[in-house]
Amino acid sequence: MDTSEAKVDRMAGHMVRTATQSSIELKPIYNADDIKHLFYEGDMGDPGTYPFTRGLYPEMYRNRLWLKSFIVSYATAEETNQAFRQYIDNGLTDLRLLCDLPTQSGIDPDHPSAWNSMMCGGVATYAINVYEKMLEGLPLGKAVFEFAHAGMSSFLYFYGLLVAVMENKGVDIKKLRGNSINDPIRTKLVYGCPDFPTKVDRRICLDHIEYSVRNTPNWRPIAPNGVDPCQGGMDAIKELGGCLAVASQVMKDLSDRGISIDEYGPMVFALDAESDFFETIAKFRLARKMWAKIAKEQFGAKTKRAMQLKIGIRTSGLSLTSQKPLNNAARVTLQILSCVLGGVNSLDASSIDEAIGLPSLEARIFNLDTQHVITHEANIPLVADPLGGSYYVEWLTSHMEQEVNKYLAEIEARGGVFSCLESGWLNEVMEAGRLKVQREKAEGKRLIVGVNAFREEGEEGPINSAIRDVAYKAPTVAARGEKVAEVRAYKANRDMRRLKPLLKELYRATKEGRNTQRAVIAAAKEGMTIGECVGVIRVGYGINYDPFREIEMPDFVREIVKE
Repeated sequence: MDTSEAKVDRMAGHMVRTATQSSIELKPIYNADDIKHLFYEGDMGDPGTYPFTRGLYPEMYRNRLWLKSFIVSYATAEETNQAFRQYIDNGLTDLRLLCDLPTQSGIDPDHPSAWNSMMCGGVATYAINVYEKMLEGLPLGKAVFEFAHAGMSSFLYFYGLLVAVMENKGVDIKKLRGNSINDPIRTKLVYGCPDFPTKVDRRICLDHIEYSVRNTPNWRPIAPNGVDPCQGGMDAIKELGGCLAVASQVMKDLSDRGISIDEYGPMVFALDAESDFFETIAKFRLARKMWAKIAKEQFGAKTKRAMQLKIGIRTSGLSLTSQKPLNNAARVTLQILSCVLGGVNSLDASSIDEAIGLPSLEARIFNLDTQHVITHEANIPLVADPLGGSYYVEWLTSHMEQEVNKYLAEIEARGGVFSCLESGWLNEVMEAGRLKVQREKAEGKRLIVGVNAFREEGEEGPINSAIRDVAYKAPTVAARGEKVAEVRAYKANRDMRRLKPLLKELYRATKEGRNTQRAVIAAAKEGMTIGECVGVIRVGYGINYDPFREIEMPDFVREIVKE
């Protein structure tokens, strides 16, 4: 759409579409006849009662506000620690940990493939010494932590580091609170992580969950992730359907290890908050309803706790634009509002400068203050589920349920979610969705303000200092060289007499089909790196030590295998 068409649209005031972002066709008005098929107790219920459509708690946010979080991960552990302290002082209640891309791929900074992306987008978290610096002075037994990594090895290893740090400091690990976005489907579907094949991903996912359930009961060890598939092309129906499919499959697998849904407790989903306001609200309400029914009817949940779904949100970074960047303030505010009206439990809002560079301090504080304004000035959280009973919202929630059930039935007919991943079908569905969105934008059927509509020739809009100053600066060659030297010195100075038997135990646990999580914790305490953790597990499966086949197996690992 050219700018002249955009001006006509603005003056005429007409809409360009009649459907939601997920192509759900809508009528101009909804009334009581549209929801007469719904049964209040079975489809909605009061907040705090099954099926939890209207929220998990009777009074919702009156006495239990959502957790406020965002990813904090800069180039160094020291910078990240300082940022955590600043943001905690400004109301951050949920610490999201991340590392750089090489680490998420399961390799150390001295690996040949690590150089270009080292220290980009996160800390090069190669061993426990880095975690000790990053978490120094933080309330380990009181804070809420989240792992937002991509590769499955990251969750096994970094949970191991967190537990190891707590144990070394004498903190009871039962006090550990938070969750892992530990999703083996998302790992391959979106990121194609090379650390492990899918069958290994599936195994260590369950190892992490099993150990956590029995040793850190306040840690939610899996959070099926819809955020990244959604931003890769899945619409709201397929985003939610994918999460439900992953959660259901994991609960089936856990039952084979003797863990019931009542022992596991509440599930957590990581969902996206898109720009379609009411569709997003309906998605959150529906997610709770559908999981409660699945937990009760398919898995025989008996406790209220086991039927509950907690929702962690990442607002849509993909919706943010570098054109007219101040418009992102409106987008983020509306997305936060949809989360609050939808009753989420944890909210990670994108920063208004995210389309331009790493978030500035000012943008982060704006993020938190927007939530404070919604809470304490707009008074939105005074009432639980304030949109409950809306003809439109209840119809949309019900209609989306029908569509999600159709999608789940198709996944099941194709052999389950892992079969759909391995066959490439999930990739095809995601790519088709991505191309559909592109076509709609190109044809003017999906307007993005300042990008394909409402933009003057050459117009960029005002950019304030909080946005202007965020241009990303890649680590220098010297900084990378120093990091490589640091890693090599760290490896050379370890007590291998203490480390080797622990690496051997990890190798044997892998090879013998035992749970690997405790072996990872023990070896991490003595200095095992992420690359060594991945390599030893790979060797235990009889596959090449290095995911990239660029380095040889270290001699000390070769000795372990021969013994």
